[in-house]
Amino acid sequence: MSEQKIRPFGMRDKLGYGLGDFGCNMSFAFINNYMLVFFVTCLHINPGHYAAIIVISKILDAINDIIVGRLCDRTKPGKNGKFVPWIKWGSLPLLITSILMFLYIPDAPYAIRVGYCFVFYFLWGLAYTCVNVPYGSLQSVMTTDSDQRASLSTYRSVGAMLAQLPVMILIPKLVYNGNDDPIGSRFIIIMAVMGVIGFVAFMLLSNLVTERVTLQHLQDGTHKEPVKTSVLSTLKAFVHNRPMMGLSLATIAQIACLNTLTSYISYIFMLYFKNTDLISIAVIICGLPMGLGIIVAKPLLRFCTKRQACAYPFILSIVFTGILTFVPIQNAYIWMVFAGLGMLGTSCFMVLVWAMVADCIDHQEEMTGVREEGSIYAIYSFCRKAAQGLGQGVTALALLWAGYNEKLSVAEQGAQVPERIRFTTGLIPFVGCILCFLALFFIYNLGDKKDPQEAQE
Repeated sequence: MSEQKIRPFGMRDKLGYGLGDFGCNMSFAFINNYMLVFFVTCLHINPGHYAAIIVISKILDAINDIIVGRLCDRTKPGKNGKFVPWIKWGSLPLLITSILMFLYIPDAPYAIRVGYCFVFYFLWGLAYTCVNVPYGSLQSVMTTDSDQRASLSTYRSVGAMLAQLPVMILIPKLVYNGNDDPIGSRFIIIMAVMGVIGFVAFMLLSNLVTERVTLQHLQDGTHKEPVKTSVLSTLKAFVHNRPMMGLSLATIAQIACLNTLTSYISYIFMLYFKNTDLISIAVIICGLPMGLGIIVAKPLLRFCTKRQACAYPFILSIVFTGILTFVPIQNAYIWMVFAGLGMLGTSCFMVLVWAMVADCIDHQEEMTGVREEGSIYAIYSFCRKAAQGLGQGVTALALLWAGYNEKLSVAEQGAQVPERIRFTTGLIPFVGCILCFLALFFIYNLGDKKDPQEAQE
């Protein structure tokens, strides 16, 4: 590679990296919040069958993460690095599969609808993996500075929050009719608009960010050809990487249990409070903690470690989600306040988690002497995907336990359904908050300024 000056880290990198999560969430946020409603309520797929589809798809998708991660590690770096090209070229399949997933076919035979759900959810997951795994790995090669990584995590969270705003505010007003039933034909139009916006964001990212660690190694001759390690050896090191295990367990609990609140929230307002006009307000309130985390996370690190900033708020969340679970709140506004306070524990964790992942990747390199950003992030992404499948599966099964009948309208559901939905809407996040606190406080042991000796236990 010819000698050329590598651009210093700056605002251009932060904006570009933030656009990456903005692009990812243009499809992910909508799918995470409305896929259940579309396939179960609009296409009338049995919740039990839906849960099976999600779990099987996520298992396959998680395996794809590891394959894509290892392919990224073996990609020969070019003038744009080795991760940016993956993001750029994977964004078009992501756009196409996102749109096709919401084809409204309510009159098709049941087997066709089930098969359609499985095939296109799997294809979307594969396309998303080809973008998201290299995107997640990208942070560790943009900079090695802890403060700069914290800034990238903050901008990533800003990008995610901006992408979720239309899902929180606008979309609930577009997808429901006057009887609080969703309008299936509108989903594909909404996804097409959001998908195109996400595609543009990925194109901007590819022109804004710099993989300076990769390029520096190429220039100074320290770049090494990828060491051909086995998946099992990488996985073994991952399991022995105590901070990464603690972070992975907390992530699984957060995604599988707390994130279900936003996807399940449609049903508590359809059936328990019988007012879908409040869904936008409720989702915004539950999303406010991320905005708080964006504001306070980095300044907070002057006074405490990442582990402390992320773990302690979950104590408050345990209290408030416990109230949601065991107190039958009748007033929708009071319920929303407690739900927002219940999500408070996620504030700093959602912002700082990506910087913590990069620190854990560095720690594993110190343990093994092998640099495998893509493979390690892919295993972590495997955990996230498994948690997403688990969370969506649990949510669908909770509907089944509540007695929800996908063939009936909101007004025709059984008398016990609303109260059972209220109970599980609180219980699942309550369990998640407890697990998050335990994993971060007792297992994750990497400090704010990464000290290799601190994490040797």
